[in-house]
Amino acid sequence: MSFSYTLFLVLLLLAPGLALWAGLRTGERSDLIAQAPEKPGSTVSLILVVFGALLGHILLAALFVLQAGWCSWSGRCVAIGFDPNVYRVILTNGRSAGRATDLAFLSWLVSLLLPAVLVGVLGYRASGWHWVRELRETMSFGWLKRWVDRARPADRFIMAYVVTKLEHDGANVAYEGVVENIALDEYRAIKMLVLSRCDRFLVRVDATKVERIDADRAPIPLLQLEAGNIVNVALEVFRVPDRPPDASDGA
Repeated sequence: MSFSYTLFLVLLLLAPGLALWAGLRTGERSDLIAQAPEKPGSTVSLILVVFGALLGHILLAALFVLQAGWCSWSGRCVAIGFDPNVYRVILTNGRSAGRATDLAFLSWLVSLLLPAVLVGVLGYRASGWHWVRELRETMSFGWLKRWVDRARPADRFIMAYVVTKLEHDGANVAYEGVVENIALDEYRAIKMLVLSRCDRFLVRVDATKVERIDADRAPIPLLQLEAGNIVNVALEVFRVPDRPPDASDGA
C-alpha cells in the first residue's frame, strides 16, 4: 500500500476531534452502566470530532498569535531557520517553510499533536461538569438515565427482577438481585445484566394468575445474564436503611 500524504494530513488535522471524543468517553465511565457502542454514522460523534478538531486548531492558532505578539513586543525571539507556524506551512504548500531541517519536521509534528492533547484533556475534565454530564448521559443512557440518577447516592442501589426463557416444570426460571452492571446496545436496550446476591425462583403464568414459587437455596454471589435469555426485566431502587446505633455506642 502506497503512502498517502493527504490521508496522513487529514488524520493529523482530525486528531483533536478524536481526542475530544475519547476524553469525553473516558470521563463518563460508570461502574453501573457499561458504555454502549456508538451507532455507525452517529451524527453526535461526527459533530464532536469536527467541532473538537476546529476547537483544537483554534487554540493552537491562538498560541501562535500570542507567541508572535510576545516576540514582537519583548524582542526576545529565538532565530530559527524555518517557520514554526505549521498552519502557514500547510496553507502555503510549504513555501513559507524556509530551510526545512529535521528539527522543523519535529516541531511541526509536535505542533499538530499539541491541540489533540489540549482538547483531549479538556474533554476529560469537561465530562465531570454537571451540564455536560447531563447531556451525555441523556444521549448515552436514554430511558435508563432516570434509574441512574435515582441510584446515584451512595446509600441507594437498584434491584432487578429478571424472568428468563429457561423453563422448569412448566414455569420460567427467574432471578432477583442487586444490579452491579448494565450493558446497553446501540439502541439503548439492555444487552447484559450482572447481578450480585442473586436469589432464584420460578414464575408460573396461567389464565387467572401469576404465581411466584420460591426456592430454598443459597444466594448466587454473582450472575451474568444476556439479553438472548431474558424475557422481561423489572427495576426498583432501594435505599439502605440507617443502622440503628448500638447500645455500646453511647456507653
